[in-house]
Amino acid sequence: MGEPSTSETLLVDCETCEATVAGNVEGSYYRYIDKAGFSVRWSLLSCPACSNPIVVAQDDDDMRYGPDSGAAWGRVERVYPAPNERQLGVAVPTPIRTAFAEARACYTDAKAYTACAIMCRKVLEGVCNSHGATNGTLAARLKKLSDDGFLDKRLFEWTTALRMVGNEAAHDVDVTVSREDAGDLLDLAEAVAEYLYTFKEKFENFQKRRPPNTKGSSAT
Repeated sequence: MGEPSTSETLLVDCETCEATVAGNVEGSYYRYIDKAGFSVRWSLLSCPACSNPIVVAQDDDDMRYGPDSGAAWGRVERVYPAPNERQLGVAVPTPIRTAFAEARACYTDAKAYTACAIMCRKVLEGVCNSHGATNGTLAARLKKLSDDGFLDKRLFEWTTALRMVGNEAAHDVDVTVSREDAGDLLDLAEAVAEYLYTFKEKFENFQKRRPPNTKGSSAT
């Protein structure tokens, strides 16, 4: 059952604006879910700032006969764009996944970009530790990973260019990290961790599945 467009607004996070906005309800569809025992309403919103579309869902256990029953709809949950659940694969050691999750929460939820940079640095430190690079500065430890063949040249150059942001955030109280720099560090931390753990595991599993007589052969 649908609802006509109204002047109703709902508070929702706009991914584009990176802010909580009063989204304009452009239209809604609701139905009673027999098996679940409650009604669900899906609403199409438009952001008042950027006009981008947002889809949300609400439910209410007391609602049985549609929006005219007098029952209020429940908490707004954004369905589209999907909430940012960016996380590392299970092949990554738990302490590193935890540090990355905290970095992501600092970036997306708290908008604490300096804290995000510090947690991204912690991810890189955890990666170095798990590969035996435990001595010296973070720069020296990352270089050891490169020298030992764990990081390819392009990825190592990326860490060299961006790790200074995390270093300054961790040691200089006067430094404030920008959203753009924090986002780049988050991408870097994710790329390094996935490259060294998830992709490595996938490649090893791929090699195990290949017939023995094809391993090491080259195309002619």
